[in-house]
Amino acid sequence: MSGAEPAPRPHAWHARLATAALCFQAFFAMTHFGHQLKPEYGAIAALLALLAAGGARWRALAGHPLPWLVLAFTAYAILQAAYAAHVVPAIPFDKQLSANAEPVRVGVFTCVIGAWLADDPRWMPRLLALMVAGFVLAVLVYAPWRDLGAVVDGTLRLRFDEAENIVGEFAAIGLLLVLYALAAPAPRRRGVFAVALAATGALLLACLLYAQSRAAWLAVMLMLPIAFFHLRDGARVSTRRMAAAFALAALAVAGTLYSGHALIVQRFAGGEAIARAVAQRDLAALPHTSAAVRVQLVALGLRAWWAHPVLGNGLQSIAPMIAASGIHIGGYVPPHLHNTYLQAAVGLGGAGAALLAVTFGVLLRELRRARRAGLVDSALYRALLGSLGIVLVVNAFDFLLWRFNHLRAPLELVLGCCFALSLRLRHAATVPPPDAQGKRKSQRVPLG
Repeated sequence: MSGAEPAPRPHAWHARLATAALCFQAFFAMTHFGHQLKPEYGAIAALLALLAAGGARWRALAGHPLPWLVLAFTAYAILQAAYAAHVVPAIPFDKQLSANAEPVRVGVFTCVIGAWLADDPRWMPRLLALMVAGFVLAVLVYAPWRDLGAVVDGTLRLRFDEAENIVGEFAAIGLLLVLYALAAPAPRRRGVFAVALAATGALLLACLLYAQSRAAWLAVMLMLPIAFFHLRDGARVSTRRMAAAFALAALAVAGTLYSGHALIVQRFAGGEAIARAVAQRDLAALPHTSAAVRVQLVALGLRAWWAHPVLGNGLQSIAPMIAASGIHIGGYVPPHLHNTYLQAAVGLGGAGAALLAVTFGVLLRELRRARRAGLVDSALYRALLGSLGIVLVVNAFDFLLWRFNHLRAPLELVLGCCFALSLRLRHAATVPPPDAQGKRKSQRVPLG
């Protein structure tokens, strides 16, 4: 991957295996079919292929700061698990280490996916498309077709064999990707394909509404206006196509607000009482709602973090702490703090949370540098950035970042795309070699 070495041949067996593995992970990334269809099996296969490939890819990884940050966090995770086992003797070291290994997996598989995608970045939009296609399949398989009336009137939230907030996050990401795909230039695209994209967007919008995830609604409300203004700076984005895509989106949102107005009002009911109780610092006055439980969890988490601000008390220690506090709603006792940032600070300590923040910040910086260098077009850049934005917003109100493999898998793919662009920026150079006519070939990666 260095400038002096040619890229590995794309037809090598390990490259073909890695491509198939990444397609497997992408298609099942936003599903929960379970058993042999766990998406991270794809990342594991890609890792084995990378071990067999060796050579330039490993030298490229060694020359990038991200793998070293992942290695540093891995060492910290081991030491912190030992410390947490000492602080909370009831939870042994192996349990603490198992919980700490989950964010480590995200870092390792991000590096693996990025190493393979750097060889052929054309697979980036294809993998994102497979993510959306897999989610649509899960919708069709798990949709409560016989109970659609209960879904529409709000008495039944869409689950698709997983938590409603997960459905909302996946629907929001898929909706954003479809919107960018509609606006992206595609000279060979036919009208049938555009209609299919529009129909997919309508389905995803319905999933977003009827999953009733307030965090996902907020994420979309923040990301879609940003997407509109940012797409205007893409020289390769068709103005007419962009206008048509966003006009269609505006009509769909207006229709959704009209048909689901009562549902949205119902989900945000009680906000005034919560704000009043928080302003008066009277948690006993909080109404008995899920939003109020989140406020109680934040207060509990801040107290727990203050007791161990640097090294934390272990991710595995948080669920027993919540159970002992008596916080619940009905028969549901939250297994986590419903805030990923607070969960990381309490479980991993300020040092661990800072390491994660630095690692994530490096990838965001590298994505921006790749855009400035012209390695990625505006639509794909905004699609990656917008997907990460949705994840960041949703995880301020829930803990969906790394708990399960079907939560880690889409994040690993999006971060892997960012890492691949960074590897190309650093080691393939921003100026491509001249072609036979002496002209420079563009290496920009499009979304369409």
